[in-house]
Amino acid sequence: MKKTILNFFYPNRCPSCEKFLSSGETVCEFCAEDMLVEQDSYCHQCGKVTCFCKYKKLYYDKAVIACYYANATIPAILKLKLSKNTNFAYFSARILAKRLQSEEYGKLDMIIPVPMHSSKLRERGYNQASLIAKEIANFMHIPCREDILYKNKSVAQHQLNAEQRAKNISSFHVRDILLKNKHVLLCDDVLTTGNTLNYCAELLKQVGASRVTIASASTTVLKSKEEIFT
Repeated sequence: MKKTILNFFYPNRCPSCEKFLSSGETVCEFCAEDMLVEQDSYCHQCGKVTCFCKYKKLYYDKAVIACYYANATIPAILKLKLSKNTNFAYFSARILAKRLQSEEYGKLDMIIPVPMHSSKLRERGYNQASLIAKEIANFMHIPCREDILYKNKSVAQHQLNAEQRAKNISSFHVRDILLKNKHVLLCDDVLTTGNTLNYCAELLKQVGASRVTIASASTTVLKSKEEIFT
């Protein structure tokens, strides 16, 4: 009843095409089909359609992806980042959770979202990576920890050039919390070059994590190997 009333005043729409949805839907079936990346279409080590494993040292051990960052997915993620429509977070989280139940990924001890600076969090009202992580955590009945990684600069990676991105990665830090022998799932909304997730995975291993799997709602399609380093 509550959902029905809310849907009357605040209509539920597909975050990509704006089609009206029922209260239980997150993405329309046509956009969902366009968004999803098949599990055999990307590298399960680095998470990219164009594998870059041999070009960089990876600190994360496995990758699970839900969607391409293209076509129907781009407007859905932009709305998610701009606080207009969070449906994509729940849609992608459920896809990721189902894929993570495969024996390939093993038992997970906790989920950690890539952090957002406190000023950006106050401005937006939520961290999109946290929305995805919490939905996965609820689905899989494992804890979501937001007290382990933190960020001390408010600049987002997508706003920077290659040199600035490299410097900005160092704004991520890990608290002195022992994660010995823990298998951590590190979560974000977009996997581009993998630098942010890779650096965060390195930090987690520095405090004892034995294994880090990354889960990203989407992955970009790299056009050339030069993009890996930018």
